[in-house]
Amino acid sequence: MTELDYLLLALGLFVAWWGILLLLDRRKVLEKHNLYLAGPLLMWKTKRGRELIDRIARRRRFWRIYGDLSILIVGATMVAVTALLIWEASLVQSPAVRANPPSPDLLLGIPGLNRLIPLGYGIFGLAVAIVLHEFCHGILSRAQDVKIQSLGGVFVIVPIGAFVEPDENELRAMPRHERARLYAVGPATNILLAILFAVLFSTIMMGAVEPVHAGVGIVGFTADSPAANAGLRLDMIITNVDGTNITSFSDFTTVLSHVTPGANITVQAYDVSTGTLTAPTTFATGVDNSTGTPRAILGIYALDVSTDYYHPYTNLDRFGGVPYATLSYISLPFQGRAPIQDPEVRFYRVTGPFAALPAPAFWIFVNSLYWLFWLNAMLGATNALPAVPLDGGYIFKDGIESLVVRLRHGLQPAQRDRVVRQVTLFSALVILALILWQMIGPRL
Repeated sequence: MTELDYLLLALGLFVAWWGILLLLDRRKVLEKHNLYLAGPLLMWKTKRGRELIDRIARRRRFWRIYGDLSILIVGATMVAVTALLIWEASLVQSPAVRANPPSPDLLLGIPGLNRLIPLGYGIFGLAVAIVLHEFCHGILSRAQDVKIQSLGGVFVIVPIGAFVEPDENELRAMPRHERARLYAVGPATNILLAILFAVLFSTIMMGAVEPVHAGVGIVGFTADSPAANAGLRLDMIITNVDGTNITSFSDFTTVLSHVTPGANITVQAYDVSTGTLTAPTTFATGVDNSTGTPRAILGIYALDVSTDYYHPYTNLDRFGGVPYATLSYISLPFQGRAPIQDPEVRFYRVTGPFAALPAPAFWIFVNSLYWLFWLNAMLGATNALPAVPLDGGYIFKDGIESLVVRLRHGLQPAQRDRVVRQVTLFSALVILALILWQMIGPRL
């Protein structure tokens, strides 16, 4: 599907969804089931669950300490994610980005509409992330004696959120520091959960996985592929090209760069289905003129089968240090490495105790852990941004107000509120501009 197809599909589903909701709301069907409309959002409210939150919140000292830690985590995340957006904005006009601009559907963190988020794993991961996020807001509310009016979920075709509704008057009357705890605990919990799931995915699960053979796996073929015509298949790993052993994608591209376009090339591969090396196969390469300079191609879509990508901190030199290793890990979906599925799973074997599990069950569990990491990281990082109505925006707003009070003692409350509103609005607009620029900039 093209970008326009995705946009039209998303728009069509959205219009149909909203139209059905408006019809049901007009007929008073929604309110009979404690469902309410907020624009195109469908909100389900209930009072169930407040007793459970009260019981968990009894250890008030622990939760207040956790709230203070959450403020530090969100503050650091706010700075880091804002800096990342600025850095990404600086790359928008680069030739590489302009040649392959990000699709607008990537702005939507909705499983099924965002092509990178698989529907099943996405709904599961997002539901866990949102429920725990809001649940922690509720716990901190009760730990600081703020009443909870209701709890519920938010839907736009699929579940996209949950909420705990504290008493607004009590919330506004709270000291700024206590209010910051309440706002910070949600995104901080997502960040901590993301770290936990990343550790489980990388060290425990993917630590039990190894390639069946070093090299470059074939995950697809182009039209009229020279490699496919020569008999290479999806369940093969290229191990040697023209006498050079291939241990990484870098080796593969380096060897190809020295081959004359259209010249014969000799390839040896490991056949996963038989567990043996094939006899060397010689065939003529194809010619790619898309970049203006002819280059030799095999007509394959290749994957470096190394597992370093799934635990990059174990080989930092390969990724150029911690920052780039982190970006590589987060961008696995953009690289086509998450979820790990057929034909990629053909190139790996499971070792140790996990080898006793059925392979489909193992990979479902592995992929679930990665998407739990990814969606918790996404939700936590997004909510930490200094833009109202995000949690980080309210923390930022209270911080600006505290700073204005300290620096400008003579300001009247109305003047102070105006300054705070202007700074908060400016911050939100800058964040929005940085995000939109990544979509618009490469197309200008």
